Formats: sequence, structure tokens, C-alpha cells
Amino acid sequence: MYRKHKKQNEEDINTCDCKYNANDPESACVESCLNVLTSTKCTPGYCPCSIYCKNQRFHKYEYTKLKLFKTEGRGWGVLADESIKAGQFIIKYCGEVISWKEVKRRSQAYENQGLKDAFVISFNGHESIDAAKKGSLARFINHSCQPNCETRKLTVLGEIRVGIFSKQDIPVGAELAYDYNFEWYDGAKVHCLCSAAGCSEFMGAKSRGFQH
Repeated sequence: MYRKHKKQNEEDINTCDCKYNANDPESACVESCLNVLTSTKCTPGYCPCSIYCKNQRFHKYEYTKLKLFKTEGRGWGVLADESIKAGQFIIKYCGEVISWKEVKRRSQAYENQGLKDAFVISFNGHESIDAAKKGSLARFINHSCQPNCETRKLTVLGEIRVGIFSKQDIPVGAELAYDYNFEWYDGAKVHCLCSAAGCSEFMGAKSRGFQH
């Protein structure tokens, strides 16, 4: 899974100036929070809203309820098992953190093995996350050219992490999907099976790298 977080230096911790309101407990560290606005998760023990902070779901593993299911012709997929609001954090993308050099090696190996599922996601300037063999349910969320979810990079306890967020309200039972921004190693075209009205028909007609 993800490597463990490095211990943060106290001077590097971003502390917001939110104040907990007992009359409106759901307002603690939401849209107007400085950390939320800068895609930074509040650090436990340093947030003025304490245990009421709503900006710590990522590292507390407070995921949205999801359900794995078998699709027709597209392998596994993921359904919403509760109503999801637009902009809501759903789940973090977990896997092995590997170097770009290792990405290149695995990309070629996966292609030689005939692996058509994409599990490698760009992480930062020199590393990626490979969820091909282990990871969270996020690895089973399918691609769509008209997705209801998206990936976002966040600063969590001083390090960059990747999460899946909703782009719109999603009802119970709806399939989750995001745009892979797919790139196949040799630039080959891969048929898209999302069946969206605006489907581009192919994924991967880009440069290099087995990633999304």
C-alpha cells in the first residue's frame, strides 16, 4: 500500500484559522477553510476545530460507502452505496509508490502480458502509484469520457496523495467513473468501452507511459 507518512516538522504544518461553532458543527473546516482552499488536509492535533474538523477524512480512512460489482464486458466496477454530494471525497487511490524508471519497465511488462486494465496513476514529478496488484477499491473504478468523478492531488501530513472526488451529485446505485487521461506505452490506441454519449471511442492515442 502507500508508504508511511514521514514525521512532519512542526514549523511545516499549515494551521487554518477556522473556529468551531457548536450551533453548526458541520461547518468546521469546510469550503472556506484555508487548508481546504489550498488542497491541504488539516493535521490532527493542530486544527483549531479539533475532533470536529471535516478536513481530515482522507487520513482517517473515512471513505464513502462503495460496492464492487461485475460489469458486462468491462470487468469489475464500483457503485455508490450511499448518496454522494458534488465535491465529496470518496476514497484515496492506494498502491505501490514506484519511480518513473520502474513505471517504464512495468508498462512494457504489462503490455507484453496483454494487460489491458490501467492501474498506474501519476503521483508527482518522479513517482507514480501502481495499483495493479494491491490497492483500495479505487483501482476498480472504470474510465468514462463523461465521468461523474475526478482525481485530485492533495497535501496530506506534508506529502502529496491522490484521492477520488465526485464532480456532481451521485445517487445510490450509480456507477462511479473518472477520466483516466490514459496513455499507453507505445502510443497504441485502446478501445474505450464507456458507452457515454460523448465517447471518444479510443483511449491512449497519446505519447508514452502506461498511466492515468
